[in-house]
Amino acid sequence: MNQINDFINFFKNITQEQLIDCGIALIIIAFFLIFSAPLSYLIIKMFKFREKDKSKIKNNAFYKPLKALFIVVGIYLGIFIIKLPEDVMEICKKVFQITIICIVAKGLANLVDPKHGIIKKMRNDEAPDGNRTVANFTSKILKYVIYIGAGLLILSVFGINPTSLIAGLGVGSAVVALAAQDFVKNLISGFSIMSDKPFLVGDWIEVGLNAGTVMEISFRCTKIQTSDNSIVTIQNSVFTTNNVINWSRMKQRRYALNIKLPLETNTDQIEKITNKIRFVLSNNEDIVQDTMGVHFDAIGLDSMNITVFMYTNIINYTEFLIFKEKVNEDILKVLESENIKMAYPGQNVYVHNVDDEVITKEE
Repeated sequence: MNQINDFINFFKNITQEQLIDCGIALIIIAFFLIFSAPLSYLIIKMFKFREKDKSKIKNNAFYKPLKALFIVVGIYLGIFIIKLPEDVMEICKKVFQITIICIVAKGLANLVDPKHGIIKKMRNDEAPDGNRTVANFTSKILKYVIYIGAGLLILSVFGINPTSLIAGLGVGSAVVALAAQDFVKNLISGFSIMSDKPFLVGDWIEVGLNAGTVMEISFRCTKIQTSDNSIVTIQNSVFTTNNVINWSRMKQRRYALNIKLPLETNTDQIEKITNKIRFVLSNNEDIVQDTMGVHFDAIGLDSMNITVFMYTNIINYTEFLIFKEKVNEDILKVLESENIKMAYPGQNVYVHNVDDEVITKEE
């Protein structure tokens, strides 16, 4: 409150000399406002002297932070020239220091952003998905470290010793440890996912009752998009305690079906049908021919069973459904050409009437 009164009294009792200082201060602030962009461009150009594209220089991680830095320096110099009361200047000094810390932190955070600098080279959109996932994950970790470091520096500006503050937290370390138990577990699991790479962004996975496309992997959780377009957030620890099926890692899909023919189907018909099915499927380019099998598998209680199985290189699930539809249609056409209908479950029921006449009913 005293600082505000001192600030007001300063301008109430301002002298002509101080007015001149205010004018000079405004000129300095205006200078830095106008030339902050060219100065920032010039400094970055000194380090990127081979770069001819101006847009790339302006998209540099430190371009905008440097512009902000020059403006803040200009404002501080202007305030310094005005010679405000000491207690007001002390507040301005702290604000200046905090602003500088924030600007530097922002610049460093931009440097480790996946769109800039070091992490951009690691991410490399032409590289495998695993590299991009690791790059994004590393970027988030480094950003947290930078912002935490900036926060500790800001505390030191207010005279709070970060070391003593951390030591003071030791009193409640047990409570903090228990509260952070799940966080640490998810963090370790996140590192495990990054190193082992059981799945990557874009993979279709299944874990527990959840299945969908991996949208994002962070250090704490993983987001997947299900078939109904909803987003499910799963803690990383779930992936280390449950079996994860990565359907995208399949090289081939298997399709098998059991064709049930009526019991009255004779052996010649069965042989002809199996041979025709083999012939039709052998002309299907999507089937891996070495893996195809058509066999008279079993004589059941209500049907003659022909087992058909095959593998296909089609991995996409929607395309796989179309593939199955084509195979099913081809097999049905074979049965129709032989005038064979599929068997259905049934049984004969024998009923004795009062005249000891046996009546047979089919169900």
